[in-house]
Amino acid sequence: MKRGAMISFSGIDSSGKTTYITLLKNYFEKRRIKYKVVWSRGGYTSFFEAAKKLVRFFGGKKLPKSGHSEQRDEMFKKKSISKTWYILALLDLIRLYAFTFRIYKLLGFTVICDRYIWDTYIDFCFQFSEDQIEKSMLWKILTRIHRKPDVSLFLFVSPEESLRRSIEKREPFSEPLEKRTSRIELYFKLNDNEKWNIAICTESREISSVWQEIKETIDNAIF
Repeated sequence: MKRGAMISFSGIDSSGKTTYITLLKNYFEKRRIKYKVVWSRGGYTSFFEAAKKLVRFFGGKKLPKSGHSEQRDEMFKKKSISKTWYILALLDLIRLYAFTFRIYKLLGFTVICDRYIWDTYIDFCFQFSEDQIEKSMLWKILTRIHRKPDVSLFLFVSPEESLRRSIEKREPFSEPLEKRTSRIELYFKLNDNEKWNIAICTESREISSVWQEIKETIDNAIF
């Protein structure tokens, strides 16, 4: 087996990432492979979350609570705030994607990423322009030095199915259909630019069938 491999799962909400990551964890445990699952999203990484808690603690009621809100949207209309947020988010992503993930490799851990760099890119596209992101020096650094996955998977369903599953699971901060549609369009655009090794539609297939395809892809790459 390839020591300290890395596997990333990307895709719109409710496309099956958690389901197949759980199956992969069970598979690795049976084979006694040590692993770490890392959920990441720009602006919500561990160090940045800790910093936000400190700011909220000292800022009190002046700052919006975590999660989507009108107060938060209004605050982000201030360029100084949105720019500072963006810079700090990217710095912590560089810390995680370029350094922490390589440390895990040295320690022999296989890293399973629940979302990765291109999911964050799509998140950023809803706050900043694509041109603004791609011209950012920190973004350029991140795309050059982030650790490249051995297997990168893009799972997708239709926006309508994504919303249906989200409602069924009673997810908080559920996105409206229009935003899900825009999001999946960005995913397909990146997929056309070959940002992932493999794209799999999980909407109308049995879980066992999709899992078999994922397992075979991973086995071929790291064993």
